[in-house]
Amino acid sequence: MPIDLGLSRVIKLLKFLGNPHISSYKSVHIAGTNGKGSTIAYLSLILTQSRIRNGRFTSPHLVSYNDCISINDQTYPLSSFEKVREIVENQDANLNLGCTEFEILTATAFKIFEIEKVELALIEVGLGGRLDATNALAPWFGQPDSGGVVVCGITKIGMDHEGFLGNTIDAIAREKAGIIKQSVPVVVDHTNTREVLDSISVKAELEDAQVVSTKVPLDLDLANPIQYSPLLGAYQSQNLSVALHIVEVLKNRLGLENLTSHSILSGIRNTRWPGRLQKLRDEATGTEFLLDGAHNESAAVELGKYLSSIRKNGFIFVVAMSEGKSVENLLKHIAVENEDAIVPFSFNSPDEMPWVKCQETGHIFEISQNFVKDVFEPNLKNVADLFRFISARRQLSDLRQIVICGSLYLCADILRHVRTS
Repeated sequence: MPIDLGLSRVIKLLKFLGNPHISSYKSVHIAGTNGKGSTIAYLSLILTQSRIRNGRFTSPHLVSYNDCISINDQTYPLSSFEKVREIVENQDANLNLGCTEFEILTATAFKIFEIEKVELALIEVGLGGRLDATNALAPWFGQPDSGGVVVCGITKIGMDHEGFLGNTIDAIAREKAGIIKQSVPVVVDHTNTREVLDSISVKAELEDAQVVSTKVPLDLDLANPIQYSPLLGAYQSQNLSVALHIVEVLKNRLGLENLTSHSILSGIRNTRWPGRLQKLRDEATGTEFLLDGAHNESAAVELGKYLSSIRKNGFIFVVAMSEGKSVENLLKHIAVENEDAIVPFSFNSPDEMPWVKCQETGHIFEISQNFVKDVFEPNLKNVADLFRFISARRQLSDLRQIVICGSLYLCADILRHVRTS
């Protein structure tokens, strides 16, 4: 079943699975348009380096369906994943609930975290917040032996998924703020617009939830922590700040003595998050490239800023985007007419998500002509063909840097190729 937002089905399903998200572990719940995954990646590595057993649930998956669930930063084994998912699916069928694929996946993650006896679960919202399946999470009210959300986080909010969340930034912010829970502190990226911050404040006041702004200085013995991050892009300072403020709340609420300056620094240094300003190499052709899943305008703005800082001879952009996404809103922030080239490309529909479709390369070709003079239309059947084409351009003395961008599903295809070639 495609996207069908709502909580009634997943709440019933989780109840018959024993409400693992309430009875077994404490959680951190993260919403936002961009930066959710990076923030959770920082948190996961910091907790892992602090010897605090943690689970991570992010979406969409990249290389394989099960890589959306990790324990201590290690992808949960496929065989174990499938066993738990089968239990969840059978329960859904027996109850005739008709849960969506994402609801099944969410319940599977919550059950796995119980089975694996995690101390903290890091949960990324799938879409929106208020009606997202992950919002079945309940607040933690301070009882040592009970589970629930200890702290929420809201990263940068921008325009995306308007068909589900609303056509204004205020409407989208209100949906994202829907994860704020009764008496649970919420860490907020202070670089959000005033309109967004006001929407969050209104919801927080209704829930009697403390708003922790990243503008407030951290009580950490660690100067300028972003200098230690291997993740590229100026915006990572905002994501790391959200993560570190969440760490501070966790220390205050749970008294986690293992969260030391040393373990936090080690976690930052070891953080990785594939498909976001990631430098890679195709071994077969020797092609070096930058991979980024800039699938909405806010992400395109940040990609453009980074590319401006490294621009030399121009770029060859390989672009593929999902149906419903704006090619224009990507290209207007990254392309320079007389310097760059564009190669329209496509991706495979991801496993278990057949409703996700790639835009036709012909459509991308037409739009691209409005932004650059060089638009290539090679007959490319797969990723290996793509790199052979780029290698041929190199032999013709085309020294422009290679950037592959536009969709996380494109990133998935590229990563599979790089890891198996």
